[in-house]
Amino acid sequence: MGGARTARPFYLTIWYGGTPEERRATPANTYVEARGMTTSLEDGTAYEDWTGSAFVNNIGLGRPEIAKALADQALSMSWLTPAEFASIRLALTRDLLDVLPRHLRVPFYGLGGSDSNEAAIRAARKVTGRSKVLTFKGAYHGDTMTIENVSGTGLTDYGDPRPWAVHTPAPYDFWRKLGDWDRAYEASLDAFARTLKRHGPRSFACVILEPVNMTMGAVPLSRDLSRGIQELCERHGIKLVADEVITGFGRTGRWFGSETVGLRPDAMVFAKGFTGGYAPLGAVVFEREWGERLRRTGFPHGLTFGAHPLGCVAAQETIRVLRREGLVDRARRMGAYLRERLEGIRDEHPDDVRDVRGHGLFLALEVAGKGRRVKGGLHPAWPRVERVWEGLKADGLRVTTNSDGSSLLVCPPFTVTEEQVDRLVSRLDARLAAP
Repeated sequence: MGGARTARPFYLTIWYGGTPEERRATPANTYVEARGMTTSLEDGTAYEDWTGSAFVNNIGLGRPEIAKALADQALSMSWLTPAEFASIRLALTRDLLDVLPRHLRVPFYGLGGSDSNEAAIRAARKVTGRSKVLTFKGAYHGDTMTIENVSGTGLTDYGDPRPWAVHTPAPYDFWRKLGDWDRAYEASLDAFARTLKRHGPRSFACVILEPVNMTMGAVPLSRDLSRGIQELCERHGIKLVADEVITGFGRTGRWFGSETVGLRPDAMVFAKGFTGGYAPLGAVVFEREWGERLRRTGFPHGLTFGAHPLGCVAAQETIRVLRREGLVDRARRMGAYLRERLEGIRDEHPDDVRDVRGHGLFLALEVAGKGRRVKGGLHPAWPRVERVWEGLKADGLRVTTNSDGSSLLVCPPFTVTEEQVDRLVSRLDARLAAP
């Protein structure tokens, strides 16, 4: 047993891949603290995180009042099977119903967005007796074997194709071709109607939509598109599900993105900002008649750790912080300020910036790019977007990009200040202007 021990490298497999070198934990890539919107590495490097850390951080990290509430809950009831009523589950439901649209009354709690979207699909199939699900191409609704079929981003090599998952062209598909959002929304609605007709509208159990799509770069539904899709769903008895995993709880400057884009869904799915990142929790909330039918007939679906007491208290405290500090309205005001500043960059660099879009504090700046797609099928703008992204990272500012590499996305907590916005915009302007 004598002699010095040789330190061996520690490898950590992370969720979203990366190169083998990136999967090796080092002081330069291992985070040790996250407070407010600042994340700090073991080597002392700190970043101002404009990504919301996977679009989750809406109220700021490291709040002592939420830490205390979690500790108190862990002492009084750290765990109880989801099959039982619990005081914290009932308390969360009361607070949740106060902020939800009035027609959505029956919540079903899960763990996150993927399983909650699956719960919505199962519930739609149960009450309609139909099987098909319609979503936009390029949309993202989660990452289980089933839900990756519903996401319009394509299957993994080891995926399992499900014939009941149907996709229709999204507004962004037409925007890329037409360069005009009004025409793109109109074309998308026409394509939606044709897709229903081609597959038989009475074969669809539900349609799942994001009020503002993330993967294509903060692309919102227009009010006309929302109204048109809703009318088609009502005409054919199709359940309309809003995927509010990112847009829920203030992100768009309203409590829910559906309110921002004029959508009245039959069910709403949320996670991420539901708890502000303090614990895992997801939910699908059904309109009253649908939910009551599930209650009467039974809904044999659920996960062991669904409706976890710690997740419930984190969600309850997040809702209370949002209300007490007026953060939903702040997201609207700060989002308007950030958008104005980004549009200023677009006006100064019309040959470099193609579009600024989104709602509230969920915005994208699309970089102009011409020619063929680059390696990996990415947008021609990707090499430049990557340079700007890396430059901002060198400046201590973390942003993210959309899936085709054409746009920079910003999604900060609602506590962001004008000074922080000004600093980001100043550095973004400089990085775009760099050769």
